Amino acid sequence: MKTFVSVLFVFFTAQVCWGDSDNTTRLVSEHRPLLHTFVEIKAWGNGAPEAIQAAFAEMERVNSLLNNYDPESEISRINNAAGGAPIPVSKETMEALRIAFRFGELSGGALDITIGPLLKLWGFTSEEPGLAGSEPKRSALRAAKKLVNFRKLELCEVYEKDGWVRSARLAQQGMWIDVGSFSKGYVADRALEVLQQRGITNALIAAGGTICARGVKPDGSPWKVAVRHPRKEDSFLTFITLRDAAISTSGDYERFYEKKGKRRGHIIDPRTGMPVERMQSVSVIAEKGIDSDALSTALFVLGPEKGIALIDSLPGTAALLVTHDSSIVMSQSWPEKIVIY
Repeated sequence: MKTFVSVLFVFFTAQVCWGDSDNTTRLVSEHRPLLHTFVEIKAWGNGAPEAIQAAFAEMERVNSLLNNYDPESEISRINNAAGGAPIPVSKETMEALRIAFRFGELSGGALDITIGPLLKLWGFTSEEPGLAGSEPKRSALRAAKKLVNFRKLELCEVYEKDGWVRSARLAQQGMWIDVGSFSKGYVADRALEVLQQRGITNALIAAGGTICARGVKPDGSPWKVAVRHPRKEDSFLTFITLRDAAISTSGDYERFYEKKGKRRGHIIDPRTGMPVERMQSVSVIAEKGIDSDALSTALFVLGPEKGIALIDSLPGTAALLVTHDSSIVMSQSWPEKIVIY
């Protein structure tokens, strides 16, 4: 898979030691290629360097369970067994799939994690997106759409004498889960849990288009995040402060190609089978990374009116949308009203 550039930018104070003997207020950072992007963790507190190493180890472990491009992952095993027997899965895979399923229900199917067959049809499963020939015919779209239905994902979790037994199954052969709409958020959430378990309460994790923040910077100020402009790579729409929350952005600039004068982006409406054309970008703030990650994709598909209605129904969330004609739409809960396009 291709490595993608982050769609959000984070601004930090300089990494300095403020004079304490155990360096508990020194900002420590590390970045690595992971999750098909670059992941950066910044944290401060007693034992921060070791905690960051443990957080990265957790991210790699959970990604190995969810990565549908890894043939050994649990998600790949579910995909390969579609239409057959249930596949045993871990607690983490079950949790991530249940949350993604819930957002599928909340969005009326706008978020559908079984979108894989349509991604393949439109040329978004190779390292370089694109189609060698003409665009899919209606018959091919109809056939692929029949394989996209998250409600045919069967999740089973029962308690037996030796503990919990969990399994997942896709009911129809040819179905395929793609985790791109939720995995970065979930993996970042898991990393934050590891940091907190090690006593680190002030940290920020940037995983591509998802950023999760806890606590504050060493000087006591909140983490500051800039939302990038969807058409100007080095420009920003707005800046927000982030504390004990996450923000995710989905954009048509992340993975796209142009064919016969049309921009085809990787976010596909599972209800029509077509790449979404009416949006440039969607940013969502929520408490958890997986929530903001899944919701940003769902709103991209839903569009402004239905998207804002969904956000307004979910406490603790906010959204900023940029439509195809460069109109700015934001929920009343969006924290920064100054947006420059």
